[in-house]
Amino acid sequence: MTPPPPPVPAPPAVGGWGAGRPYDPAAARPAVLRGLTGEDWWPAFRVLIAPTAVLFLAALIAAIPDDYTFFYLFKAPSFGKRFGGALALALAALGAPFELGFSGGGRYSDGGGEVLVRAVPMTVTALWLFALWLGLRAGARRRQVRTGEQPTRRQAAGEALRTAVAAAAVTLLIGLVCGTTWRPGSPHGGVGFGEDDYSDRFGGVTYSADAGWLQAVGWTALLAGLLAFTVHGTDALRWAAWRNRAVRGWAVAALAAGRALAMTVGLAALVGFVLISAQGEDGQAGASLAVLPNVGLLLLGLGSGATLSWTSGESGPSSDSDRVSGASGGDEFSLFDLHHESADWRWTGLLALAAVAFLGWTAYRRRLDAADRIRLAVVYAAGLSLLMAIAGAVLSTSSTTSYFGRQRELDHEYAVGLVLATLLAANVIWAAVGALAVPPLLAAAIGGRQVGPPGAAAPQDVPYQRAPSPGRVPQEGGAAPESSVPSGVSEVIGSHEEPPAHPAGGVPAARPPGEVGPVDPSVWRKQQ
Repeated sequence: MTPPPPPVPAPPAVGGWGAGRPYDPAAARPAVLRGLTGEDWWPAFRVLIAPTAVLFLAALIAAIPDDYTFFYLFKAPSFGKRFGGALALALAALGAPFELGFSGGGRYSDGGGEVLVRAVPMTVTALWLFALWLGLRAGARRRQVRTGEQPTRRQAAGEALRTAVAAAAVTLLIGLVCGTTWRPGSPHGGVGFGEDDYSDRFGGVTYSADAGWLQAVGWTALLAGLLAFTVHGTDALRWAAWRNRAVRGWAVAALAAGRALAMTVGLAALVGFVLISAQGEDGQAGASLAVLPNVGLLLLGLGSGATLSWTSGESGPSSDSDRVSGASGGDEFSLFDLHHESADWRWTGLLALAAVAFLGWTAYRRRLDAADRIRLAVVYAAGLSLLMAIAGAVLSTSSTTSYFGRQRELDHEYAVGLVLATLLAANVIWAAVGALAVPPLLAAAIGGRQVGPPGAAAPQDVPYQRAPSPGRVPQEGGAAPESSVPSGVSEVIGSHEEPPAHPAGGVPAARPPGEVGPVDPSVWRKQQ
């Protein structure tokens, strides 16, 4: 007879002093800290390779030319010094002020100064954002293939936070290594003083270039975080938009306004490039490529009726004190009051008319109702006003010099841009005209359907897509449920389709009362 097996001993209690709960060191950390330390950071840094390459490429293009001199006296600095200064200038695309300084002293003079330039080269900014968007899209597709599920809002927020922190770290690193210092060498072509004679008379003057990287770090984190949340949270936004009429309306308005803004700014930049090229000045057309959106936005604002101004303020010495405020100068004009400017500026009004026509066509083509057209006008006016507000430039100079024992301090500031109140008023009026008045006129002229109430049915030939299918709904608790609809199959929805299943289970999500109208297809378009 076989003896019975010995009894299996009970497993020892673990965690919580014998309470039977496994010890999890991450449970005691805050949620934000767990999100920063518990995930793989490589995808967040990988998406920043292309945007960083854009900054370095812009700096390289600016640093290559060397056939210029300073004040016809000194040769251009070496390529390494030019590249360091150009890299500091490239950070201006992310909101960093560009700083130039000089200092020195000698037998006859002593002093120093600083030049601060606040301008955003929007071409570089747009390329940086586009490269980041491409990287985020590729990263989102890789994540979906690896996990087989759509990210939830919390997961999208975590990805956005990691991307923002990684982008800020990369910008901080660039800000710490950029910049340069340069001491002029021998004069160019034998003009001026020799190097030793110059240093003896005027001292060892040192020039420097740097960037205010702290501002760039903040703006980079904000832009990268918002863009990453938009990309990773697209599917969660689709589901929220399907269930909520207001969310859907604002999502459609944002998509339509974004495309209208891109087309409008692109057309205005092209017009600005043609005007600059027609001037025939050497090097102006090439140098203007970095700020073409800025030029186009200023032209569009002027054509819309906003006031374009440039100011000049100065403070300097007087007989009574070492430093007093001097007279301020400048000028301003608008489409309705050109002052002494040429009447050719009135042609910029065609840009405003083209922008309004395209905005109205966008609202008409998407069959937006009155509420969605109001949202479109609000988003369009806000976005365009923000872009116009940062399209200007400010240059500030501060210097202190001493000649033969007498000191002189001088501050100067130059600014060019659109007056804020006038651009806000102009954009609100033109956005209202384009989004509210033009679509009914187009419908009447073309003979199509008038933009009607929310209950109006969509034309049969418009391919409105389905809402997210039950198998693609992002789940807060894990993977998405299985779906009978193959992935990637395009479907068409009419006004009588059943709503999709609720994310928490298989219960259909009811539409709000009275909501039968079609859904804009771009809200449901999935990533390919």
